[in-house]
Amino acid sequence: MMINYQGENFTETEFYGREILEAIQLTNKFPTPKKVLIEMLEEMIHEQLDLLDKEELNNANCKSKLASQAHLI
Repeated sequence: MMINYQGENFTETEFYGREILEAIQLTNKFPTPKKVLIEMLEEMIHEQLDLLDKEELNNANCKSKLASQAHLI
């Protein structure tokens, strides 16, 4: 499905990817508590689960856990 936004057509994945990047850019201008950002990201992921490759998502979760564990060492 295509989404028309400000006169441009985007796939759902492109559109939501742009929203994520915009949110990240805004956090640099208006610091938001990390807890709120995590909740928002989890909500976006939940809304878009059918678009995500389950195996890719699991790999990303594993890498995230490894990175956080490496930070503790």
